[in-house]
Amino acid sequence: MKKSKISEGLGMKNDERTVEKNKKELSLKSMYFNRYLLVRYVSAFFFFTNLYWFVSLLMSQSALFLVPLTLLVVLIISIAEQVKMYSDHTNNPKYTRYCFQTLLGTNVLLILPVSFSSSFTHLYPFLIDETRSKLLIFFILITGILLSKHILNRLNQIRHNEDKHYKRIKQYEEVIN
Repeated sequence: MKKSKISEGLGMKNDERTVEKNKKELSLKSMYFNRYLLVRYVSAFFFFTNLYWFVSLLMSQSALFLVPLTLLVVLIISIAEQVKMYSDHTNNPKYTRYCFQTLLGTNVLLILPVSFSSSFTHLYPFLIDETRSKLLIFFILITGILLSKHILNRLNQIRHNEDKHYKRIKQYEEVIN
């Protein structure tokens, strides 16, 4: 009778240790995944911006719908990589890096056509060709450039473990070990 109570007590302690260990591992996994939180939010912003542009070009029957469609495909590949990172952490998400390099380059290239009326109406047929519309698109493109550049810098910091989240993760690992 006493042996079963003793072994029962040991079993409960082992279960508690296992649960505690799993909690710590899950916390670490979440912390590593959250290093990319801003990247995920900005990816969602670009996804919906390009989706809106794509649908607008389709409804306008513009042949240039391929530009946002291509960006959407690149974004979807990047988003899939980011989702996969929850179970398989990496410091170097190459598709996400490629995605933001592509977004940066595209936004830079699209600044010039905003200045010319004919190309502006082909790229943005749903807007009136006037100065306010051009300024709006110019602002959106500049915002896209700045966001892309910022995310590329963030990805570079993560790759080299120079981000603030990594330091917090290491401090947490020291505390739990």
